[in-house]
Amino acid sequence: MTKLFKPMLIATLLAAGLAGSALAAGDPPSQSPMPMMEKGRHMDPAQREAMAARHLQGLHDQLKLQASQEGAWKTFAASMKPGERAMPPKPQAGDTAPQRMERMLDMMKQHQDAMQKRLDALKTFYAQLTPEQQKVMDQWHGQMGRRMGPMSKPQSK
Repeated sequence: MTKLFKPMLIATLLAAGLAGSALAAGDPPSQSPMPMMEKGRHMDPAQREAMAARHLQGLHDQLKLQASQEGAWKTFAASMKPGERAMPPKPQAGDTAPQRMERMLDMMKQHQDAMQKRLDALKTFYAQLTPEQQKVMDQWHGQMGRRMGPMSKPQSK
């Protein structure tokens, strides 16, 4: 189970990063403890996709890509599009606790597979970037975790 925790955390951070562009776009913050997650979760899928597209366009503009890098960008951007979210498995009448947990584990494996595809696209794209562009990408990717709010604040030692 612990092997799946880190990929699921990364998936959550990634989703929060895409949803977090709402704040950058000037949307008012909500009173929820995790405003971006709540907004993204209840947002119309078309709005969520438009918000993610604006966020990726901003990254594209910051990177100042060369024509030779556009193919890798398109693959990367396609991998970052918010897809259909897998719904948590609904309990079936007569299901046992192990059966419910198996369905949950299957859902987590689907999320992990999707994250692996995104990672592969990121690695391919990142390898095509200049050192300056890599710095921009590192900063952009690092900001995704900070957009989540209280959960991502560093622990004081």
